[in-house]
Amino acid sequence: MSPFKFKILVMRDSTPQEWLREWAVRPRFDETEYRDLIANYKSLSDEYLVRIGRWKDDANTEGRWKANVASVAYQIWMQAAQELRKCPEESEVEVFLDNWFRRLYTDVFPNKSVKKCFGLARATTLLHFLSGGRFPIFDKWVRTAIARLCNSRLPPNTVRWYLDSFCPLFTELAVLCETEGDLRMLDKALFSYGSSEKLSFSK
Repeated sequence: MSPFKFKILVMRDSTPQEWLREWAVRPRFDETEYRDLIANYKSLSDEYLVRIGRWKDDANTEGRWKANVASVAYQIWMQAAQELRKCPEESEVEVFLDNWFRRLYTDVFPNKSVKKCFGLARATTLLHFLSGGRFPIFDKWVRTAIARLCNSRLPPNTVRWYLDSFCPLFTELAVLCETEGDLRMLDKALFSYGSSEKLSFSK
């Protein structure tokens, strides 16, 4: 018996394949832009890296793509555009993630300044696109999805848990869901499953 608890909105147990079909059609991200970015992942120009940032932070207007906008890490994305020109080697992935995860930026408003962290979700998004999709994105909704699937507590938001636990688990789920040939389907399903307000599981 599978150790995972696959559920769909009617709140009944389902097969992994049915779960994937139900949840992979719901994300809010621009899928056309995503597919184009993945198709051109070797062209690591300034413009390409800026497009990753705009996609991740949903900054699809000029008014949102600038410093001091809530939920947009503009300053660090621009650093990435200047600094990154290749995907890290396997032996460098942990250092790469830790470096970008911990980078800080400051949003300056008329009455206050707020220091923020680039975070693991954005760092794994960088790695995801630089690797052509080989490494999965790990954000708060994916963490919630894993907690729901495994009927467990929210997993740690750490580089080590991402590499040691989530990446192998992602591969296992891809096999169970029979989507090894299109890992984006699993990315989308996890995002939707974790972000749905209609699901609430307790351990």
